[in-house]
This record gives sequence, C-alpha cells and structure tokens, in this order.
Amino acid sequence: MHGGAGQVLERMVDIMTKGSRAEKAKALERWADDAQPEELVTIDTTALRRLAELAEERAALESELEAAVSAARRSDRSWSEIGAMLGVSKQAAQRKYGRAVSAA
Repeated sequence: MHGGAGQVLERMVDIMTKGSRAEKAKALERWADDAQPEELVTIDTTALRRLAELAEERAALESELEAAVSAARRSDRSWSEIGAMLGVSKQAAQRKYGRAVSAA
C-alpha cells in the first residue's frame, strides 16, 4: 500500500520530471493503475495546466523562430540585424541560433 498524500505528490513530481513525453505518459498510466482511492485528493491544477500549455506554445514558437532566423541568414541578413530584431546582441542571437542555422 502506498503512503500518504505527500508521498503521492513526490512520486508524481518524480514521474513528471523525467524522460520524454511518451515515457511520462506511460509512467503516469502505471501510477494511475496502482493508485489507491484513499491516496487521491482533488486539487486545483489550473496553474499547472497553464504552465504545460505555455511550455508547448514556447516550443512551437522556438521552432518558428529558428526557421525565421534560418530564412534571414539565407537572405544574407547579418547576425547584428537578426539580434536587433530579437532584442538581443548579435552574439546572443548567434549563440542561440547559430547551430540550428548551420544544420539547416
């Protein structure tokens, strides 16, 4: 039998912070199969769901930014120009996107 609600929360944090999304989903399913009714409590997860949504949006936006930077470089735009459009120095832009651009 599993421990109290604090231990359940710790196990959930462990599950959700390791591995790929697919691994997390499988781990969560395994946990749900083993969960005991007395361990389950209702909590407001609105803030956590919003964080997950924003993380997905950030990943999509980052992919779009990489594509836009690659397009700008293919159009012979300088790292100074790209950095200015991103609101960072040319060095910061090149450091963040240089590998992605050279791989494209």
